[in-house]
Amino acid sequence: MSPTSPRYSEYTAQPAMETVRELLIMRMPSKQSEVELHVILPPDQMRDGLAAELTQAVRRWIKVQNTLDVELASAGGAVGRRLFILGFVAFFLLQLASITVKKLGDASDDYFIDALGEGLGVASWVMLWFPVQTFTVEVWRSNIRRRRMDVIERMTVAVFAQETLPA
Repeated sequence: MSPTSPRYSEYTAQPAMETVRELLIMRMPSKQSEVELHVILPPDQMRDGLAAELTQAVRRWIKVQNTLDVELASAGGAVGRRLFILGFVAFFLLQLASITVKKLGDASDDYFIDALGEGLGVASWVMLWFPVQTFTVEVWRSNIRRRRMDVIERMTVAVFAQETLPA
């Protein structure tokens, strides 16, 4: 379905824009550079105002993508907050167990008690590491997504007939 069609809705699949979005991830132009998408069409499909219509379609698409990204981040944030809380609780409980095992163990050379205490200490840090990693990766992805959407938001569309390609 054409994005300039009146039947175009927020939930219409737009694989071409997904491709543009992925290319922008790889190239990531600077904030000051202009971004222009060249669309090459057969001459019989050219008409006045098509470039402006396509640019507006890109703007509509980006608004939808931003809305979906905000909703996804909100849902992921709720899961992330729960993971943080559970990770910190597990960290403190395992650290407490590690300290208790080390303190209550006798002073003799009991390798099992030492190994158990150290294992609980390491497990506590691993339990804390996963939520921190999840949070860090989500912040990184959100930052890249926001930068990419900013680039697409200022992108303009130029339409060329198949015979008159730009140099």
